[in-house]
Amino acid sequence: MRTFPPRPPAGSTRPVSIFPASAEPPGPVSDAAAASVRRSSAPFPLPVGALPLWPLLVIAVLAMPKTALGQDRTETDEYITTKGESTGLKARPAIGGRLGLTLQHNPASIAVVDRRTILQRGYVHAEEAADSAPGVTSGGSPGNPAQLLMRGFSGNQILILRDGFYFGPTTMVNRPLNAFNLEAVEVLKGPSSVLYGQGAVGGTVDMRSRTPDLERVRADALVSYGSFNSWSAGFGGSVPLSRTVAIRSDFSRTSSDGYVRNANPHSNDWTTTLLWHPSRSFTARLGVDYLTDELSTYYGAPLVPGSAVGDAATGLLHSTRGLVISKASLWRNYNVANPQASSVNATPTLHLDWVVNSHVTLHDKAYFMYAKRRWNNAETYSFIGTTGSLDSNGVAIPPGRIGRDRFYVYQNQHQVGDSIDARIDHTLFGLHNRLVMGGDAYYLRFIRNRGFPDADYADSVSLVSPEGGAVGPFAGELPFRKSPTTMIDAGLFLEDTLSVTAKLRLVGGFRYDWLSLDRQNYNQNGQFNTATSFKGHYNPANFRIGPVYDLMPGLSLYGVYTTAEDPPGSNLFLANRGQFSRLSHSRQGEIGIKATALSGKLITTLSLYDIKRTKVLVQTGQDSVSTAGSQKSRGVESQIDWRINWHWSVSGNVAYTDSHYGTFFPDASTNASGHLVPNVPKVTANLWGIWSAVLDLPLDLGAGMRYVSARKGDYANTLSLKDYALVSVFAGWHIYKGFTLYGRIDNIGNKHYVQWADTSYPSEVLIGAPRAFSASMQASF
Repeated sequence: MRTFPPRPPAGSTRPVSIFPASAEPPGPVSDAAAASVRRSSAPFPLPVGALPLWPLLVIAVLAMPKTALGQDRTETDEYITTKGESTGLKARPAIGGRLGLTLQHNPASIAVVDRRTILQRGYVHAEEAADSAPGVTSGGSPGNPAQLLMRGFSGNQILILRDGFYFGPTTMVNRPLNAFNLEAVEVLKGPSSVLYGQGAVGGTVDMRSRTPDLERVRADALVSYGSFNSWSAGFGGSVPLSRTVAIRSDFSRTSSDGYVRNANPHSNDWTTTLLWHPSRSFTARLGVDYLTDELSTYYGAPLVPGSAVGDAATGLLHSTRGLVISKASLWRNYNVANPQASSVNATPTLHLDWVVNSHVTLHDKAYFMYAKRRWNNAETYSFIGTTGSLDSNGVAIPPGRIGRDRFYVYQNQHQVGDSIDARIDHTLFGLHNRLVMGGDAYYLRFIRNRGFPDADYADSVSLVSPEGGAVGPFAGELPFRKSPTTMIDAGLFLEDTLSVTAKLRLVGGFRYDWLSLDRQNYNQNGQFNTATSFKGHYNPANFRIGPVYDLMPGLSLYGVYTTAEDPPGSNLFLANRGQFSRLSHSRQGEIGIKATALSGKLITTLSLYDIKRTKVLVQTGQDSVSTAGSQKSRGVESQIDWRINWHWSVSGNVAYTDSHYGTFFPDASTNASGHLVPNVPKVTANLWGIWSAVLDLPLDLGAGMRYVSARKGDYANTLSLKDYALVSVFAGWHIYKGFTLYGRIDNIGNKHYVQWADTSYPSEVLIGAPRAFSASMQASF
């Protein structure tokens, strides 16, 4: 009878890579797949012959056991990854759920970027690491920090976790985390309401902190310097205080002048974890993360009529309305001279694990969060093409200048929550079964104070040479409007995996929530606004189910059908009375295959998915939302990672996405029904190659390429952002055991491109970073 291993204690390290330790970790393995229970009648957007099936056919042959085909095999226990080890598709990332399933046997698309990859590629923030996963792109807008896009969905439709904890609306709450403090970045594609109970239609990203080591003292250090006066430093280590107690602490700082003058982002991140492991059956882990930061205050370059300027930049975008980007405005900062986008975040957490007996394991995790955030900027930049526009002082703005707004938001957030579950191994009708059952609850208090001048434009600046200027005050700006929101959620969940045969298992899950929302708005005079305030009570119920079948020991086919009913796609804390009456509903069908061969040196995955979401709430301005009706996404994602030999390794992934709206009127003058979703590229691709121990020297050489196809930049689809390809190179010199000197050049071709078009700021687009170099020294011992 097949048995399951016990849950790893809370102090043990989660799996951090799916590649052999000797392999270059070429980025996260792509997606696991799943089949739709209910297939759409519309044809799939790609012909079957265009799918990259040939790598899987090759691997199918290579993965065949040496014994005769068709011979039954005895399945051994799947083992748990320990610190410093990597077990390919046998790894068990925490983001995959509470069942402890391996990557191979989890009916979901999961990618993992481990610490070694993060350091080797020079990722400074966690979002850069997630960006390397198949089909993932990032926003970079300071108005919506830590924003990711996958499977056609972005913003709050992507859930971002910290060590498995949810901390409120993604775009309002999450900040760019320093990658030095992390052990891994894990990415789960598709809806995950069953696992986490929140709005995660496109996917979920979990930032996993480093954990203490009870065995020995460990130390890590990093110092880096590069273009635009960018530098980062980090130091940390783990110390066993006794045979049962260990502590780990990591501190890192990043700072830069920014590739746009006066953007000046910086952050300080301190993470400390205390591990107590008094017996083999009990573990407690207390952690604290304290982050302070100042985001980049670059909000983009203004769109101007081509007829108004004679220096239009080419290769960036195309507009049916004749809008262009002036060369004079590239990488210029149109914000005020003293902008603010800062935050303070403190998050203590507690994990408890108790192995009751060989069949039952209990786990409890509790957390508290306090955060204070401040934005005070000129964020919208509008080209003034005619006479008649006035600033807040009643002064006429000459044509040809850039009219600016003022926007400030002050946030205070408190959140407390707890989750408890029991994992039970037993037999069901003679078949081995693993059941997880539990519940969680949280209380979230979110106070948002905001203010805007009553005038359309607070002031104006030159297009060619923006003069800065003061934040304010301006007439009509004060007092601020206050919007306190309270959300209380309680949920019950089940997860189950049934081993039907040695090769076939069935994985399922169910979750039911009681969600209460109290959304309050106050006018500038302090009077309660009954017209826009509301209370709501919601009871989402979601499930997922799918089989996993082992065609061979290293080759698995699987399918899954998943539902999600959760807060509407955009920021729920911007919604007012009458803008939605029920939660959004989503369903996803996915099929796919995962394979490993050549003793784990070759790993590939392929997945096809179909998502439909209805009653979607879309943010159409800085402080407004609209109901989109529905959104559909279909696509293909594939990844291959090959450690050819000791010296050579390659890795690549490619994703195709077709995402468009159903019936959608973002405003009274725009009919976006059937339009493509802004910022969603049809094709994204990544490719990395590593030459290790060059000529048997302690030298590594590597190169990477990232391609992003054309995207739409607005709901009306009148603005198209051109495609781009970025190439980076790096070299690593292993000076001494544990010490490595790295040098890298990013965007070596100095490609000019548009990274993002924030629909909340339709008059401007974000220009991506130009060529940059960096040098770093890394130490680990």
